[in-house]
Amino acid sequence: MTSPKRLKSVAAVKSKFAILVTLLFSTGLRALLLLIGVAGVAVAQGTWSPAAAPNEAMFEFIGQVKNLPPAGPGQPATSVQYGYLSHIQGLNDDEIYLPGLPQNETTALFTFYNDSVTEKVTNHGSLKIVIREGTTTVYHNSSPSGDLTTPNPDSFRQGAPILTTKWRHQVIFDTNPSPDPTAPPRTGLFFVTWWHTVTSATPVQLGEHKVLLGLVGGRFTQHLVGGVDFTGTVNGKFAGYATSPVPVLVLPTR
Repeated sequence: MTSPKRLKSVAAVKSKFAILVTLLFSTGLRALLLLIGVAGVAVAQGTWSPAAAPNEAMFEFIGQVKNLPPAGPGQPATSVQYGYLSHIQGLNDDEIYLPGLPQNETTALFTFYNDSVTEKVTNHGSLKIVIREGTTTVYHNSSPSGDLTTPNPDSFRQGAPILTTKWRHQVIFDTNPSPDPTAPPRTGLFFVTWWHTVTSATPVQLGEHKVLLGLVGGRFTQHLVGGVDFTGTVNGKFAGYATSPVPVLVLPTR
């Protein structure tokens, strides 16, 4: 009779094989060659395992948004969102910040910057729904200087681009006032869901690991909750997470 420990080991191998097959058939020849290479190295070392189970968080992030009116007649409204990755699945948080300092935007090694245009705005009772389309770039910067206070959006697009995507997102604001003047004010909270398609991805060396956040052609979703900026400097501040059926790859290089 096969022992429970042996059955558990077989199930784990099957699970990893299923993930690998999914990746191979969904990402093309470049991803195939990459995965064959990294899997071969890791299997030889007896250490290969995905950094996250399917549909678990890829990374967590913190940032803010600035919305801009149309630049001229017939032009769309635009929006930029920027910030930093506050956690990456499969890595310790100490690995993604400068050592010995507070872990915030000024010390984060991974940052992001989004450009977008507003496609449509719909009012629905107390809710305002905004649809945008745009692009994301994630950067690795070994000498970070992120500034959410001034703020300096360009400080979040410095370093080497390691992931780019194109996306569509839906923003739901709890903002429209009630026609009843005695009704309580709205919360001012907003909720956003992104649907990303990866357009480029580059592995980055991080200490003793090589990290790959995504695969070209792969898809992931991103979710956040945001609130108003009490200083009025930007339109809102937010935090959230991203999920994907394709795990972040964190592989040993020694």
